[in-house]
Amino acid sequence: MSDRDFAATLAKGLDVLACFEQSAQNLTLPEITRRTGLDRAVVRRLCLTLTRCGYLEEGETGLRLAPRVLTLAGGYLGGLEVGRVVQPILRHAAEELDMEVALATRDRLQAVYVDRAAPASARVTLGFGIGSTLPLLHTAVGRMLLARSEPEVLDAALALPARHYSEATDTDPARLRAAIEAAREQGYCIARDEFELGAAGVAVPVGALGQTPFVLATTASVNAFDDPARLDRVLDILRQSALSIGRVRGGR
Repeated sequence: MSDRDFAATLAKGLDVLACFEQSAQNLTLPEITRRTGLDRAVVRRLCLTLTRCGYLEEGETGLRLAPRVLTLAGGYLGGLEVGRVVQPILRHAAEELDMEVALATRDRLQAVYVDRAAPASARVTLGFGIGSTLPLLHTAVGRMLLARSEPEVLDAALALPARHYSEATDTDPARLRAAIEAAREQGYCIARDEFELGAAGVAVPVGALGQTPFVLATTASVNAFDDPARLDRVLDILRQSALSIGRVRGGR
């Protein structure tokens, strides 16, 4: 895209909206200014515009997202047929496994939950919902997504500043690349303790959802997948669910 085709003001407005990701609290203008790095006067005009257009609203101590933003997410989720196709499959898998099961995709250099299901009896859950984000390098979800992405995406992820989520987080680029390449070759990924101590995740790829990579994943206690028989069962259920999603959507 040439600079002539790039709408800088629109991009700045989207940066303002992005400040509210993962934030349930109200944000003040100084906080938005700090998060975006934009001039305060620019932030003020953008916030006034977004408020008038219905995407932001006044909260008790600042601005917050307005319900209208859900119409954008609704269009995306509707295009994937999350309610009609994906959610019943996720619920069935979660009940069979007695664990949380989530569908995730990649948004630039982070993973994002598109849908999830969890039985009330699930022993381990990270407490995430639709729209929650996860790091790519240190979760099973993220590594499986990177395994299905272009080489330049993996290179960009490995070039990010190292971040320690737990004392077990591996930040060595060579080992991280090897883990992602292994996930690509074996068709699944396991990550333990690196994002949250005491938790382990397993992820498998999903097909037939367009060009964007998607994965199915589950989370359990850190030693839950040490038993080969149990791991095989988890992988079998996740893979069957992934095939079901692809088969139903592919036959639309």
